[in-house]
Amino acid sequence: MDELIPPPMASLEAALKSRLSYLLRNNEARIRDLRTLATPGFKRTFDLAPALLHHNHPDLPGYLSDPQTPHGLVFYDVWLKNNPFPDPRPFSDPYLDRKPDFLAVECLVLIGSSGSVGHTSRSDLDYWVCYNPDRFTENGLRLFREKLAAITRWAMEENHTEANFYPIDLAVLGQGRLNSLSEERDGEVAPMLLIEELFRTILHVAGRHPLWCVWPPEKTPEEYKETAKILAPLAWEKEPPFFVDLGFPAKPRPQEYLASAMWLTCKSEHDPFKGLLKIMPIMEAVETEFQSPLLCEIVRDKVFSAKNEELPVDPYTVTVDRVIDFVSRRLSPKLLDLAREAAVLKVLGRSSDHLDARNQGPTNPKTRALNRWREEWAWPPGKLERLRDYDNWTNAEKSAEAQELIKLLFSCYMIIANHLMTNFPGQVDAQNEVLAPMAARMLGRLGGAEVTVELLPSHILRENLSKRFLFRRETSGWTVYAWPEELEDEGDIVPSDAIYQTARAAKAAAWLVSNQLYGPETKVRLSALDTDFLSLERLNEYLEKLAELFPPIKFHTLNPQTIWQAQAQGPVLLTFNFEEPVEGRIIRSLDVIYRTGWGETRHQHKDVSSLTVEADKLFLLSELLHESCGISSSEPLVFLPGPQPLMSRVFTNLMGAINVRFRSKSQSQGQSFTKSLIDL
Repeated sequence: MDELIPPPMASLEAALKSRLSYLLRNNEARIRDLRTLATPGFKRTFDLAPALLHHNHPDLPGYLSDPQTPHGLVFYDVWLKNNPFPDPRPFSDPYLDRKPDFLAVECLVLIGSSGSVGHTSRSDLDYWVCYNPDRFTENGLRLFREKLAAITRWAMEENHTEANFYPIDLAVLGQGRLNSLSEERDGEVAPMLLIEELFRTILHVAGRHPLWCVWPPEKTPEEYKETAKILAPLAWEKEPPFFVDLGFPAKPRPQEYLASAMWLTCKSEHDPFKGLLKIMPIMEAVETEFQSPLLCEIVRDKVFSAKNEELPVDPYTVTVDRVIDFVSRRLSPKLLDLAREAAVLKVLGRSSDHLDARNQGPTNPKTRALNRWREEWAWPPGKLERLRDYDNWTNAEKSAEAQELIKLLFSCYMIIANHLMTNFPGQVDAQNEVLAPMAARMLGRLGGAEVTVELLPSHILRENLSKRFLFRRETSGWTVYAWPEELEDEGDIVPSDAIYQTARAAKAAAWLVSNQLYGPETKVRLSALDTDFLSLERLNEYLEKLAELFPPIKFHTLNPQTIWQAQAQGPVLLTFNFEEPVEGRIIRSLDVIYRTGWGETRHQHKDVSSLTVEADKLFLLSELLHESCGISSSEPLVFLPGPQPLMSRVFTNLMGAINVRFRSKSQSQGQSFTKSLIDL
């Protein structure tokens, strides 16, 4: 290989290898932090992953019996020398299989929070397994994916660690694109966002070294491309080239900045703390007309200027510092404090994370970062301790904090979108085929209408709740309480356990299902005071029907033809007298649950107890279904029978009324309606 490199390029290669020493020392420091913060299972997965990719042996995890299974890791011997196993016997000759026909993995890197203070007990290992597609047959690539999936299963089953191995096509990546990484098509929606995150958080594990990570900032992208052709070619025959081309991170086009902001706003439902910190750099880039440097460039430059005592250069703390500086110049002091809290809460994670950080002293990377921020931000005594105690906040306090973050996130998105649409009117489209499902998800989360069945502002809140809930009728309506596992008696539940309040039990039940809090393991109880109006059996029957009719939505599968329809799309669940006393065939009320085209769950309620004529009640209810839900036929209506047998006859009357009303326009509404009634 060396004799093919012209002298000027050989000189540049030597300079790049010299710069690599700075990268390696930072890499080593980050791996030390990874081991400090990781669980034993996380560490074991990290320690063995390269070996499992290199070998395909029946006694090793990830084994596939097909002899054509691609495996093998470039520079595996170098990795093995620097990472000796505590017990080397399982990986020593002659135990191992034959030498691979070809080395399938060119480069193995981690992306995300691994090796940073952003690592928490929720963190996973996100590996990018980079390969040359020209070396793979179609069957070989299928087997390769199966092997990666087998290692993922081993990590979860044996080590209780989520480890994702994403096969990355180097030919596609070199063009600034990504093959799809998940069913939500994140690689298609915002590839430059993910590529920038790769280079900002990259932790080299094994294989060829990414060329861009040692690229001098004063050299141009054009020079990079020429160098990559010679020093980091995709195809090679004899000795592997030392460097690999993972592409050159570039600033996205206006449309992709919009897509990235929308994507982050949607993804923030999983972690609003992280979402806020990710959307702020996009807002800064847009408001500075794309003149601000990419975060990955800032991190890289810091690595080459850092002194030993300043290592590691943590990509997460660099991001936080940049965000806080921008927010301090752009937003109010109140929002600045909110952004600081989001950063700290992301670092703290669950109680197990920050208790470990507090107990391990100043050498712990989380402790180092938190102490520095507390001093720089001049926080009063007790502020950090209160955030450390986040797990013990009331549900109302957690929800209020998350709601404020969501509001700020949506505000940032609107600022970004308005700026881009104003300055690049012909280049951005927030409702194209790719972005429409995300816009629909955002609209569903925003809700805002009185009839909206609200969503929790964060999945973190959902995950922290037990699987037991109490429905209690109170003066203002119904309150749903989370019933902690340690409490046996209903009387031990306190007001801070309340998680939702609304006027109708039907809406409270729909809220439980819409937020995916109801499932096979869920136990629901009714307060004893409420059994005269609503039985537990009736409530559970209703919850089961809701779960059947309104399963979780996959937003990218929404119908593009009806995605912006506010009227009911799909089934409409009707229930008469859901929480009213049982009194024969008298209609007192109707509860209606349905979904809009963008997936928002809605609840309508009509009280008709003031009317005395049953036909008048049905006429009023048919108007509700038509005007509010857009129902013009009985086809989507689903009726939940109750303890009053004659309510089935009432439902039949209502369906007939709707069908006749919209079939016969020549007759007056009152006449056609009356003729459709079955004699009660």
